Amino acid sequence: MNEFPISFYLNQKYAFDILAILDNGFTNIRTLKTSANAEDTKENKLKGEIGVNNVFAFLGVTLGGEKNSSKREGTVEESEFSKVHTPNSLFAKVRTSLHSRGLVRTNKFMDSTTGEFVEFKATLRKNPVIDNLESYLSVFRLALNFEDRSHGKGQKQGQQNNKKLLEQFEGLVTQLQSDGNLDLTGEHVGEEKFKAVLTIDNSYLNDPSLNDLADGEFTVFGKVIKVLPDTSNDSVNLLRKTSLSKVDNSLLTEMFSGFQNMAAHGLKDSDFIKDIKPPVLQVVPISIFA
Repeated sequence: MNEFPISFYLNQKYAFDILAILDNGFTNIRTLKTSANAEDTKENKLKGEIGVNNVFAFLGVTLGGEKNSSKREGTVEESEFSKVHTPNSLFAKVRTSLHSRGLVRTNKFMDSTTGEFVEFKATLRKNPVIDNLESYLSVFRLALNFEDRSHGKGQKQGQQNNKKLLEQFEGLVTQLQSDGNLDLTGEHVGEEKFKAVLTIDNSYLNDPSLNDLADGEFTVFGKVIKVLPDTSNDSVNLLRKTSLSKVDNSLLTEMFSGFQNMAAHGLKDSDFIKDIKPPVLQVVPISIFA
């Protein structure tokens, strides 16, 4: 097992909640203060707190600790030591603890049940619908920037039409991103073949652009929320959390059909995959790491 995970995505709230459950509250972080002197020593032990608002502000907590201090007459040489965890080191502690208790499934994933912890390797990519639309939107913006700004009436009208189309395009992409969550799709790396759908919270991404997760092989640690074996007739709709989830499938197909022949305009054709077919494992990830 990789004992030194480097997280590219870490849902700190989930990690801290699980650690608090495992340890019956945060009791393992301490501040130690020591003093050295040749004279007689009077020891006292005080209860204290470690303020870590910069790291855990979204939880609104401080972590209890203990402080040991010594007072001596005369010249005093005093030093103070603090032992603190980063969010990633706390996740490593959670992961190790769950593995040691045998609570993490690492094989036969299609036999897993909802609510079960799983850990597997996968190649990941962004929701293909959103990824393709964002890519085309960037290209269209670039094309408008290079557009000839002629003063001719006909060209001015064309520019206005293009800008209006761009605004509509931007509105569509914004609607698909509005809830703060995003789906990643992936292919399991290993003998067992299945697809994975990961629903992540954008606020916990190391890189919001997701460039560091593109085309790489990563380990996913999370909880299962749906299992679709290859015998299932169901699928995972990648638009289920967007406004387009209420649109009929035939209308969606017509809507995206305009992007199917982009090669004729010098762009790569893209496949607008809206549903992930079985076998599929749908997971809420706690961490995606290498």
